[in-house]
Amino acid sequence: MPDYKAMYYHLAGRMATAIDALEATTNALGVITEKLKLAQQTTEEMFISGSDDDEDSQDESISD
Repeated sequence: MPDYKAMYYHLAGRMATAIDALEATTNALGVITEKLKLAQQTTEEMFISGSDDDEDSQDESISD
């Protein structure tokens, strides 16, 4: 069985690092930064609630 907890912590750490790097650059990347934050927050909520449902449809696509 895959270690989903380890995968989540790895993803969350990498996302936080990427968001910090994006915020340190120009505000032109603000939309991408907000989308990454939303993806991270949604994943955290899914992890905390123990939800196995596919909630990706609630997020906006990057092409918006």
